[in-house]
Amino acid sequence: MLLPTPVMAIGVFVVMMSVLVISNAAVANSPSPVPDVTFQKLDGTPMRLSDLRGAVVLINLWGTWCGPCLQEIPHLVRLAHQLKTKGLEVIGIALDSGSPNDIQAFMAEHGMDYAIWMGDLAMVKKTFHVMGFPTSLLIDREGLIYKRYFGPQTEEVFTHDVEPLLE
Repeated sequence: MLLPTPVMAIGVFVVMMSVLVISNAAVANSPSPVPDVTFQKLDGTPMRLSDLRGAVVLINLWGTWCGPCLQEIPHLVRLAHQLKTKGLEVIGIALDSGSPNDIQAFMAEHGMDYAIWMGDLAMVKKTFHVMGFPTSLLIDREGLIYKRYFGPQTEEVFTHDVEPLLE
C-alpha cells in the first residue's frame, strides 16, 4: 500500500485549488451558437433566445435557493444599470425557484430590476452543459456564446468582457 507523502499531498492540494479557480472563472472558448430554446417571462409570455439577436446579452442562470447566486445579484443589478443605455441586456433565468409570485417577491427583496425569465432546470443543465450555479453566458450580437462564467462573478469582470462587444 502506497502511503501519501508530503509531496503527494501538496500535488493533490495544487490540483484541487486549480479546479476551484477554474470553476470560479470565465472560460473563453471558440464562440458557439446559443441554443434557440424557449423560456417564460414571469407573466407567462414565451421568449426565445433567438428573439435577442442583435443585442449583447448576459444570461445569468440562477436560483433563489443558491447562496453564490445571491452574492452575484448586486453586481448584476449595477451592471444592468450601467450598461443598459449602451445596449446590454441582462436576463436572469430563474430555475427551480417557485411560482412567478415567489420570484417577484425575491426580486423586490433584492432590488432585481433586470429581466427575469423562468426555465426548466433539467433542460438548462443539459442544453447549456451547466454543472453548478450561478452560470452566466455572454452572447454577442450575432447570437454566439462569446464567454461562459462559472460561479459568482463581479461587476468588474463582466464589464471588462462586455464593453468591447458593445462598441
